[in-house]
Amino acid sequence: MKKSLLFCVVVGALFFAGCSQNVARFSVASTGNLPLTNVKKGEYVKGKDCIWHLFGFPLGNTQNRVSGAVAKALEVAAKKDKAGVGTSDALVNVDVSASFWSLIIIGKSCYTAKGQPITTTH
Repeated sequence: MKKSLLFCVVVGALFFAGCSQNVARFSVASTGNLPLTNVKKGEYVKGKDCIWHLFGFPLGNTQNRVSGAVAKALEVAAKKDKAGVGTSDALVNVDVSASFWSLIIIGKSCYTAKGQPITTTH
């Protein structure tokens, strides 16, 4: 009786186990257009945050991955800076996508953020 109860508890724990992760942190987020004034806009840029998976387990930081993709896009904007925008404060018209591939043993998951960098004038 005790062995079957222990077996049921272990199997139940495996089925009810789970995890969570934070994929983004934003200062401002909107699904509509905001009337932005006194801003300089640059050309569209893209940033990507990827991690590898080994046997389904992530190797690397799984937290704030969307935020990481946005930060990398802003780094690209700072290097590009053809419009003379300068250090960008944020991205507007942002498109975020997720992709994943796996070959059972190894895989890779990525978040990609594409948007237009802006700099506010004070």
